[in-house]
Formats: sequence, C-alpha cells, structure tokens
Amino acid sequence: MVFIVAIITLALLGIMGLAASDTAHLNILMAANGQDGKATFFLADSGANAGHEYLESAIASVNSTFYSNGTNASDWEDSRDFNPEDFPVTWHRHGAGATHVRVGFIETGLMPGNALQGGSGYGSMGGGAASGGSYNSYLIRSHRQGTRNCVAEVDLGWRHVNQ
Repeated sequence: MVFIVAIITLALLGIMGLAASDTAHLNILMAANGQDGKATFFLADSGANAGHEYLESAIASVNSTFYSNGTNASDWEDSRDFNPEDFPVTWHRHGAGATHVRVGFIETGLMPGNALQGGSGYGSMGGGAASGGSYNSYLIRSHRQGTRNCVAEVDLGWRHVNQ
C-alpha cells in the first residue's frame, strides 16, 4: 500500500514539475516577444525621427524625390498594406531587417501673422510665420518588422514653415 501511495505521489510531483517547466518556457517566450515588440516599436519610432531629418534636408536641397513620388499622403495614409518598394529610405539595417521610411505631402496652408505666432523659428531664429506665411504639412511613415514577426508602424505629422 505504501509503495502505491509513493508511486502516485511521485507521479503527481512529476506532472506538477512538467507543468511548472512548461509555464516557465511559456513565460520566457512571452518575455522575448515583448522585448522584440518594444525594440521593433523603438526602431520604427527612430525611423520616423530620421524621416523628418531626411525631409528637411531634401527641402533645403530642393530634392523633391524623397517626399514627392507623384502622389500625396492622402492616397496611402489609411492603407495598412506594406510594400518595401513604396518606401524610398531604409533606416537602421540590422541583419535581414530594416526600418522603411516614406514621406507624403498632406496640405499647404497659410498661417496668420502676429507677434505671438508659435510656428516661427522652425527655419531659423525669427524666421517663419511671425509676420504671416505658409506651411506645408507632410505625413512621415516608418515601418519595421521584428525578428519574431511583430510589426510596428509609426506615423508622424510634420509641418514645414516656409520662409
């Protein structure tokens, strides 16, 4: 009788050990997925920040190929389809992955002129819209796929104040 109770107890302890091992393995996978998701988001976010630098550089050098491909952002801003060929800039290449960045034009507008205009100073000290002026709005989209198939896409609205 003692032998049967000992066998049943050992079997129950073995099952509990296997369950604990399976739970620990699942927790490790969840932590790895969470870490990859965060890294993917931060890489996509850095791509959006690099995108506005590329945009300002392209505007300054009058190189509209980066932000004007014959369409404006309203043609693709609601789309969730990803095609790497639609993204002219790749940022932070690592292994097989890269952060893809694209920019599209949204609108042009006029800024009212007054001394309290908050938009002045984008281009240089005292430049911009303090006495009125215009702006161009752009949509910067950054896309990154992580190593564990997680995907992050960051959209950044950027307003360039014309001098």
